[in-house]
Amino acid sequence: MASLLSTTWSLRARLLALVVGLVVFDAVAVAVAYVLGHVAFGLLPLVGYDTGTLFWTMGFDIVPLWPVILVGTPLVLAVQSIYGYRMTLRGAGTTATESRASDPESIDEMRAEVRRSETADRLQGRVARLAQTADMATPDVTVIDAEAPNSYVASRPGEQTLFVTTALVDQLDDAELDAVIAHELAHLKNGDAFVMTAAAFLPTVSALFTRTLGKTVQYSGLCHWFLGGEDRDGTWFAGGNIQIVMLLFAAIAIPVTATLYLASTACYRLLSRIREYAADAGGVAICGSPAALASALETLTDSQRPDTDIRTAETGVRELCVVPHAIAPDEQTPPEGRAERLAHRWRTVTERVLPGSHPAVDDRIDALTERQSTLDQHEQP
Repeated sequence: MASLLSTTWSLRARLLALVVGLVVFDAVAVAVAYVLGHVAFGLLPLVGYDTGTLFWTMGFDIVPLWPVILVGTPLVLAVQSIYGYRMTLRGAGTTATESRASDPESIDEMRAEVRRSETADRLQGRVARLAQTADMATPDVTVIDAEAPNSYVASRPGEQTLFVTTALVDQLDDAELDAVIAHELAHLKNGDAFVMTAAAFLPTVSALFTRTLGKTVQYSGLCHWFLGGEDRDGTWFAGGNIQIVMLLFAAIAIPVTATLYLASTACYRLLSRIREYAADAGGVAICGSPAALASALETLTDSQRPDTDIRTAETGVRELCVVPHAIAPDEQTPPEGRAERLAHRWRTVTERVLPGSHPAVDDRIDALTERQSTLDQHEQP
């Protein structure tokens, strides 16, 4: 018991440290935006603006940095809580409300809608019963018609959504399904679902901004030959001065935003790893069966390994899932041209450098097996 209590406090301390780290990253992101904004304005003289602009923009005299950070960081946190949740909903595909309201355009869409509806009906009572056991509000349930068995939750103040795939419901027995749902409810009850939903915002935005800057370089006439792009009626070479400014800005901004992406994603994934152990323990407290959750994890990983590399999944939803399998892996096409090969190499290297999004499933199963053994010993007369 003392060891369990020590482990719980250790997990809470690490969770708190990582949450503080995420807030620090938000402050850093605000500072980065502030500096890059000054750099962008400082480059305007190259396209004909008054050269005096360079001095006041690069001098940071108009608005000091610290007030911007103090005001901007809470604003970023607020944006994260709102748009992080929305991005998660989009990452899951069509929401339940949208799928019911839309008119199917094909037989396949109609069948998928019926399948989602039937699965949702089967889950409603089960989720409500387990939520009552956990003494918490019943979350909304969204069913995704997907062949990958998986589940996750997203949360923001006033809204909580449980996502499950049809494959998960089909492949688990009743006890295993209860255990997985209890695991997801534990995420909501622990509050880490909200933290993770918000934390997904910064890695996603920084990755998007880095890709956009990369596309700017790729489509620049000055880099056309080197990157092996296609000439579209000579439009690559239009606006020489503007292109010079954009390339200079990209040369400064890409290393900064890429570093921010790596750092925020590493923190995001470390937070994901820690929260899984806590949710496993919380799920067991709700469903009462460590063996059922261990069995579910075995079923989801041993016989359902994805055909595609799970590392190709976009950062965001994967880190929230009960197992680190992409619900809908990106279709991989061979890279064409230097730009595509460079982007592919970047993704490969970063995935090797970054920590995994989940602890090893075998370690989680071992911890659950030990918990089950301890429970059985206490039940013996």
